[in-house]
Amino acid sequence: MSFRIALVQQKAAPGEPEENIRRGVRYIQEAKAQGADLVLFPEMWSNAYAPPFEEAWDDPFRPDREKERCRWRKQAVTLDGVYVSAFREAARASGIGVCITCLSTGDAAPRNTALIIGRNGEILLRYDKVHTCAFSMEALLEPGDAFRICTFDGVKLGVMICYDREFPESARVLMLKGAEILLVPNACPIDPARFHQLASRAYENMVGIAMANYPAPGWGHSCAFSPRVYDEEGNYRDPTLAEAADTEETLLLTDFDLEALRRYREQETWGNAYRRVDAYGPLLSREVRPPFVREPMDPVKKSHV
Repeated sequence: MSFRIALVQQKAAPGEPEENIRRGVRYIQEAKAQGADLVLFPEMWSNAYAPPFEEAWDDPFRPDREKERCRWRKQAVTLDGVYVSAFREAARASGIGVCITCLSTGDAAPRNTALIIGRNGEILLRYDKVHTCAFSMEALLEPGDAFRICTFDGVKLGVMICYDREFPESARVLMLKGAEILLVPNACPIDPARFHQLASRAYENMVGIAMANYPAPGWGHSCAFSPRVYDEEGNYRDPTLAEAADTEETLLLTDFDLEALRRYREQETWGNAYRRVDAYGPLLSREVRPPFVREPMDPVKKSHV
């Protein structure tokens, strides 16, 4: 049984959700025509991961930029609004799954969100990025509080967004919750360290991984990995299923052999079979010691330190 994912490595229009709907619907239709079961978009497709102002990457709380921040916050979409409804209808019309991303409304601030939409247009999962880049522009965001999975066509899917993949706990929790394939919407440079990091997440958790990124010099490299790094005779096999170039604008197709993946998960030694959880206590500690102590960027948060 093959599960085909179309990775959207295409440009979005900064701050133009209506244009990104138009482009996104076209890619969904193209993916359906190429036999995809599900389409995966890069991170925050609704506004192309555009900052409220250029200096926000280093100083998002500049006092003289409140007007720009206010305009940016108004770009956040609601689950019952035009943006999400358009992608739900596109999924239903094409009979295909969609993992669409957006700047969404939160409780106290916007969130960085991914939605998995089923073939009938139903929302199967909402995931809000847990590991927001609070050292940069994403200090303006409200982080999510949990990793979640859903079932699509009998396949258990989880999501981790961009910086989430830097923390092994993200993929580990999703594996423990039963995920078989992890979807990774991305918006950042991809070098060999980050590329192989994704391969490691697949290997150590015995999950498939698919990542979609924006095309740009040093970015791109949308890719997919199998966890199956050894064949039946114990010989190493390259787990890379697909990889795009950095500037290539493409709809990259990748196929996961679900039967082989599931057999591998039933037989091999990684994943959850031999963990020694009694030795993992420090993983749950909230204490941050030097050299990892950081000052919060938000002046409001600083006042409470």
